[in-house]
Amino acid sequence: MPWSVLVVWALTRTVLFLAATQVIPVGHEGSFANDVRLYRDWSQVLLGGEFPAGDEKWQYPPFAAPPMLAPHLLPFGYRTAFHLLAILFDLGILLLLWRFSVRQAGSRTRVGLWAWTIGAALLGPLLISRYDLMVTFVAILALTASADPAVRGSLIGIGLIIKVWPVALLAGLRRRRELLTASGSMLAVSAVGCGIAVLVMPHALDFLTAQRERGLQIESLAATPFALARALGWWDGFTTYQHGAMELVGRGVGTAERVSLIATPLALALLAVWWLRAAPTARSFYDAALTAVLFLVLTSRVLSPQYLIWVIGIAAVVLTVRSERRGATQRPAAWLVLVAALLTGIMYPWVEEDYSWSGELPGTLVLVARNLVLVTAATVSFIQLWRSTRRRRAAVVEQEAAELLPTR
Repeated sequence: MPWSVLVVWALTRTVLFLAATQVIPVGHEGSFANDVRLYRDWSQVLLGGEFPAGDEKWQYPPFAAPPMLAPHLLPFGYRTAFHLLAILFDLGILLLLWRFSVRQAGSRTRVGLWAWTIGAALLGPLLISRYDLMVTFVAILALTASADPAVRGSLIGIGLIIKVWPVALLAGLRRRRELLTASGSMLAVSAVGCGIAVLVMPHALDFLTAQRERGLQIESLAATPFALARALGWWDGFTTYQHGAMELVGRGVGTAERVSLIATPLALALLAVWWLRAAPTARSFYDAALTAVLFLVLTSRVLSPQYLIWVIGIAAVVLTVRSERRGATQRPAAWLVLVAALLTGIMYPWVEEDYSWSGELPGTLVLVARNLVLVTAATVSFIQLWRSTRRRRAAVVEQEAAELLPTR
């Protein structure tokens, strides 16, 4: 591990910890403490032998429980223990990236380390105030630990029953046999995990229907036109706190929700078209992971600020993969993700009041800019993914054609 990276990581995480615990009085304490308090309350229910029943905020698969119970194992108060555990997983992600970079042996292998060290820190104390670091660790492990599709699928299955989004990593598997093997191991692991949870505690599968009543969260892409229109005085709707988030209420919101719901399968169909037409390279697993997670984030009705933790982690992996001499790469999209991280760190919680409650223009413009950058990143990511595999296909066809020509 390069000492410069480790020193900067230690300094930034120390500052984040001191800010999250208000030793450095940065204000906005509730933005960093409320979810941790919620995890603590849920952990008490879990320790009582059941999953939270009838709680509209509980929308997580059963293996979200271990990250919420783990702070009780440390000899600190729950809040301090949670932040320390989050920092431990943060370090674990850095070590996974370093191990992967050593195996890549490329000329720019430190780029991914710096992308995680600096890029994740741009989110501010939010980074260590949500359990998303834990599932991001599992996702990066699935990307970097092994090329065996059964291993990859098993790790994706573990991520799936912690927080569903790692299922998107299946998109980059290069061959039908790889996809079938990985999907099978993923389903087996997730089924066994859910089965154990059902046997151990009631209400383990309540998360399957918990998302049904969710509305359109103000940070989501589909909500962006409404947020801007409200700030400009062109829309008379408002926001309200429900389902654990600030959601929009007003004319046209229902239509936007339906569009958002339709957008997810459309994005998956677009990836399916790429998958069927592509001649994949060794990079495809990592590149497609970034595209798929960006698509998933942008078509979500939620897009909470902590979702950027996922995307930054995948972008750091992409920046760690050795570049090929020719062909399109995901590096432009990965750098755009880091710009979005900076805007998210400004947006939440420092100007959250503007776009969440009052509808003031300055903070709303930061939200709009962040979402536009993410849209650009997703577009660039898909275009580069398509080009890199299409060029490979053309090269293969040319090579096969040359081999068929008679020699003189």
